[in-house]
Amino acid sequence: MEGNYAVYFGSGQAGKVQVLRQGLYLRFICRCRLSGDVICRLIARVNGKQENLGVLVPMDDGFGLDTRIPAKRLGEGEPEFQLIPKGGETGGTFVPLSPEEPFAYIERLKDAFLARQNGQLGVVIPP
Repeated sequence: MEGNYAVYFGSGQAGKVQVLRQGLYLRFICRCRLSGDVICRLIARVNGKQENLGVLVPMDDGFGLDTRIPAKRLGEGEPEFQLIPKGGETGGTFVPLSPEEPFAYIERLKDAFLARQNGQLGVVIPP
């Protein structure tokens, strides 16, 4: 499984992932070019198994991730890497943030995440 692989966001390539074997672990070094409007998770798929590798963070004039997981979690095979919007797999309600107005969903912030929709900053409240 070691090597360099493309990372896709939708149908286009957004970056690359380098996979290194370190003993019983696989190390994933990802670097992508993203707008930063949406928080994205890196997903690895191998032989029908799917693993969430984490959220990309600002790094090296773009976004990236450096993480390790036990090699047995994915198994052997040719991996595919995909970026998905954080929370995009579950939907949710977008609530715009306004400094002048009180926030009515304060008790539901524990599971919420920050997002930008149509240029406006807000919070996505999971269903």
